[in-house]
Amino acid sequence: MTNTRYQVNPVVSCGEEADGAVLFNPDINSTTVINTSGHLLWSYMAKPHTIKEIAEFLIESFDGVDIDQATEDALAFVETLCSDFLIEVDDVS
Repeated sequence: MTNTRYQVNPVVSCGEEADGAVLFNPDINSTTVINTSGHLLWSYMAKPHTIKEIAEFLIESFDGVDIDQATEDALAFVETLCSDFLIEVDDVS
């Protein structure tokens, strides 16, 4: 794992919904819907975290999730949000 840290983009607004949230990036006029698990991760990523830290948070938050699944899910979530510039990436060496 790298030391790359991921954090929510401060310009993105998050509108809570009963089954998740709607994220809006005004810089590119893009809206993304996330489910309740995604909303939990979004809140966690208010501060910068590595994929390893995000995966560990998933393990703590959900029963029956192993490290491989948590890491895969964390990577997928981050990759999805990076494509719409919803999160910021800090490559720390």
